[in-house]
Amino acid sequence: MRRRIAVRAIHVSLVLCALLSTPAAFGQWQITSEDGKSSIKFGYLAVMRADSVEQANGDDLENLYFRRLRILFGGSLAPKWSYFFETDSPNLGKSDAAGNKNSDDVYIQDFFVTYTDSAAFKLDVGLILIPLSRNSTQSAATHLASDYGPYSFLNSGPTQSNVGRDYGVQARGSLAHDKFEYRFGVYDGNRGVSNDFRYSGRVMYHVFNAETGMFYTGNNLGGKRMLSFGAGFDVQDDYQALGFDVFYDQPVGADGSAFTFQADLIQYDGGTTFTTLPEQDTWLFEVGYLFGSSRWQPWIQYATQDFNDPARADTDSTYIGVNFRMKKHNRVLRLAYGQLGVDGQDDRDVLQLTLQMFQF
Repeated sequence: MRRRIAVRAIHVSLVLCALLSTPAAFGQWQITSEDGKSSIKFGYLAVMRADSVEQANGDDLENLYFRRLRILFGGSLAPKWSYFFETDSPNLGKSDAAGNKNSDDVYIQDFFVTYTDSAAFKLDVGLILIPLSRNSTQSAATHLASDYGPYSFLNSGPTQSNVGRDYGVQARGSLAHDKFEYRFGVYDGNRGVSNDFRYSGRVMYHVFNAETGMFYTGNNLGGKRMLSFGAGFDVQDDYQALGFDVFYDQPVGADGSAFTFQADLIQYDGGTTFTTLPEQDTWLFEVGYLFGSSRWQPWIQYATQDFNDPARADTDSTYIGVNFRMKKHNRVLRLAYGQLGVDGQDDRDVLQLTLQMFQF
């Protein structure tokens, strides 16, 4: 199985490299009012994937589909007011083992309006990404690996969130010359299990350069030196989750090379509020190196899920891959091989070939 899917992936990747390796200029699609006080910017994120996943019975489930297909809008409403709107149709065209093909409609992924009083205080209102950990708050367009960590959004189902997003209001800002960032929000949560609202927050300290946007980056492609330490929480009634993370991005030399490392720990405990979310510790590690002159970026992602209940089988996933960054984050070709593990069972093989097209 491994040899067969590896040969297929190599053939497809060579063809795509030949077709897409020529750099192209990307402009910004934006309309601005005559007085310059309001604007709208357009963009998209298309992540096309071919993959093969070994099933428990040893058969291979192969698919060609859109891992993500998003339309993006953003801009300003007034001098201190801005907005961001994003749709998604994830896993569009992907079939399950029974042959059922995903054809879900496009839905709203993000929508929030931001009032900026100063760098120290911003207020977001709308459908907002919960700031529990770095990995679960970063932009999908800037991934180092092929995807988010497999356990970064385990709270979405119980809290009735949409891939980590919930309806609410959030205050955030940067203090001490942008060295210290805070986020704190009140969200709708799961209204069917508790009258309590959901509360989530995060603090982060930047040793070097800071990030001040809503979404974090997965890597800076040699453009910025960063060392950040973060901690977050997410609670509703008896449910609680704690997140701790570190991110290091170090430019190397003058050709755009860079070393990237990320580690996230999320501790989930659904308590009596969400009994389907058992107490557990999840870890995520990512490391990669971008060779700036050639634009190749090998990487490794490793994640584990350790349950507090010994009767539950722990799981893990390991991916090794390489990105060819034809145009930074705008055009990326990714080839990855992974193994999915469950205690007491044989590991299952995964092979992914992904092409990302992004403009915003």
